[in-house]
Amino acid sequence: MALTKPIKHGRHDHPVPQKQDDPAPDDVVSDEHEPPEAGKPEESQELPDEVLHLCMQLNDAGYRTEIRLGQVVVTPPATMQHGDVLDRLTELLYPLKLANRWRFHYHWGLHIPPLLDHRLPDMIVVPPKVESLDPMRVHGHSVLLVVEVCSPGTHKVDWQEKTLDYARAGVPLYLIVDPVTSPRRVTLMSDPLSDLKPLDYHRQAYRQIVTAEEGEALELPWPFGIKIETSALFGQAVTPEEPAE
Repeated sequence: MALTKPIKHGRHDHPVPQKQDDPAPDDVVSDEHEPPEAGKPEESQELPDEVLHLCMQLNDAGYRTEIRLGQVVVTPPATMQHGDVLDRLTELLYPLKLANRWRFHYHWGLHIPPLLDHRLPDMIVVPPKVESLDPMRVHGHSVLLVVEVCSPGTHKVDWQEKTLDYARAGVPLYLIVDPVTSPRRVTLMSDPLSDLKPLDYHRQAYRQIVTAEEGEALELPWPFGIKIETSALFGQAVTPEEPAE
């Protein structure tokens, strides 16, 4: 498989979208996708050593290196706000981590079959034993949760491209924390379709989609079984209820 030269995805390339009624904002709904060479027959899933080492070195340097439809995609390091959201989510999930011996990873690649593609989610929650493909990539069906925090430059990628990719990989729960859309929102996608193709953007990749706007609570189903206060994710303190008199 011939890998093309790296391309860059900036974090400030798209305007901030306005409030939308549908789970996915209008600026990420499009039938125009590339490259035209998609739909190739299934090939070896072993990543060439030199490409694997390049991706690992760039990731170690703080960049996010992915492969999408044969193209190496490099994204600049995340902002402080981006990291703060992940830190708050980690705090909310930490009791479950300790109780179940789960692991949180922020630099693992997620293999997207059937090609050599992989994505690098902002956060992956995995059980004590996870099925890996190589030292950098794991299989989506063996993880518990994948998280992406949107920024202006990655908004369309997180909502559209990665929704399809994670469903194709068999990721059971995909959480999108979106501080870019107004009002800010958190969306949980579950129950992925099993027959998706690399460019099936016209299909809803996950059967179940639940969205909570800032100030509302979002329930994470089994094996989590908790409600997330969206205001806590976006940095607003949740006011405790006054005791009844």
